[in-house]
Amino acid sequence: MPSTAPIVVIKLGSNALADEQGHLDLLFLDAMAQQVRAAVDAGWWPVVVSSGAVASGMASMGLTAKPSALPDVQALAAIGQAGLAHRWQVALAGHGLQGAQILLTGDDFQERQRYLNLAATFRSLAAYGVIPIINENDTISVAELTVGDNDRLSALVASQLGAQRLLLLTDIDGVYASDPRHNPQAQRFERLTRIDAALLASMGNAGLRGRGGMRSKLEAARLAMRAGVDTIIARAREESIVQRLLADEPHLGTRIPAQGRVVPSSRRRWLALARRPAGYIHIDAGAARAVRERGHSLLPAGITRVTGSFARGDTVAIVDHDGTELARGLSALAAAELQQICGLRLEDAATRLGYPIAKAAVHRDNMLVST
Repeated sequence: MPSTAPIVVIKLGSNALADEQGHLDLLFLDAMAQQVRAAVDAGWWPVVVSSGAVASGMASMGLTAKPSALPDVQALAAIGQAGLAHRWQVALAGHGLQGAQILLTGDDFQERQRYLNLAATFRSLAAYGVIPIINENDTISVAELTVGDNDRLSALVASQLGAQRLLLLTDIDGVYASDPRHNPQAQRFERLTRIDAALLASMGNAGLRGRGGMRSKLEAARLAMRAGVDTIIARAREESIVQRLLADEPHLGTRIPAQGRVVPSSRRRWLALARRPAGYIHIDAGAARAVRERGHSLLPAGITRVTGSFARGDTVAIVDHDGTELARGLSALAAAELQQICGLRLEDAATRLGYPIAKAAVHRDNMLVST
């Protein structure tokens, strides 16, 4: 695989992969492997994020309902992951491709050395022309089973790789203004350039077998936007969906374009996107303009309040007066310190604290602006 090949991350959810009985749909899996082959032939390097381990385990054990106890869910993930990986290997081999299983947790992105090791592995797989098949390591990642999902995982992978496209393939043909299952007149968005709190609040929850829902997909798309990755949410079972999306066929799915240019620094993508924010810094309109439009550092004078508990060097989200996230970055001061100096000029802030402080609460070199 040429090192210059454009990268597409293809995420397939549990609801898309399962048949009506909850088993892995092997015919569909083969069809997706064929589309991966077509993407390779078109010059792309496809990276697949595949859900379905728990659903596969449920089917293997003859269960029709997902258990509520975490150890039971993790056991089903362990049972199902082996079969899921094997089925992908067989399907890809049928089209002349080699697959490689990668199981990840949040720590693989949060911890810098593991993040760099993962990046090196991806580079080697690309050089070999191998197709990564990625899933969360549900068997051991407690936090990810209760909070995380593969939508966010796919966006983190796309960000790390500097991918050109993220395809979130699901059981619905895009993002709707209201639930089309309950409102046949619901309108589909063909393009979204902004994902705000109101839109997220209007979205539904996960389906029968999956952990994510449309809200989760939009949150993942918003993360990808910040990393300079174009996202498309579409129905997985549309005929030749991958080829058609890569060919930019119009009126297909919901397109969510990247914001600005691709972030050049892997370090900044890691600082601002891979690490979950430990707290929030709320800023006034003047500071919002300085950060968003002029690329300035954030000074204490522009801060109105602080929420959450974070230490120096933690990742924080910077939000405006209505709660819209404008940026993420590393805080030069702890939450307890910032709470004492909100709205103060630098010299007054140092006097209040009784010791010298950094020139910025969040320096622009340690910040990634969202909009």
